Amino acid sequence: MPVLLDLIEAIKAKSDKTILLVEHKMDVVRRLADRVVVLHNGALVAEGDPAEVVALPIVQEAYLGIRPAPQGAAHG
Repeated sequence: MPVLLDLIEAIKAKSDKTILLVEHKMDVVRRLADRVVVLHNGALVAEGDPAEVVALPIVQEAYLGIRPAPQGAAHG
């Protein structure tokens, strides 16, 4: 897989081609994507800049397994 990712990265850097990549590994998405569209249970839940999208609670829960803190919970 790393060879394929390197190839995609090289194509992206050297051309004006659009690459559509369906990927569930967020580290790969962050490495390669200029724009991200996230579907969860068949519904569009986020789209935009990879860093902004990955920071969204719905994306963190669905793809990173991070549950949002309950509202009103103390941080300490």
